[in-house]
Amino acid sequence: MPDDTTLLEGLTPEEQRELELQRYVKVGKDLIWIEVDGCVRREPAETLYYIQTARGIFRVSRINGRVIEV
Repeated sequence: MPDDTTLLEGLTPEEQRELELQRYVKVGKDLIWIEVDGCVRREPAETLYYIQTARGIFRVSRINGRVIEV
């Protein structure tokens, strides 16, 4: 499994800030999020249904790809 540094490569300062605040950020076709235990995950958004962060549980819309809090 890649380390957190590898998963965060290429993030702009704005994307890094959003990740810190929201606990997730969409970058291109990928979704990067920080799980409850602090592990960073990066997966193609189209393969995800739900993610869990310290801020709550979110789902990825199949219609428009937006991340929506449930």
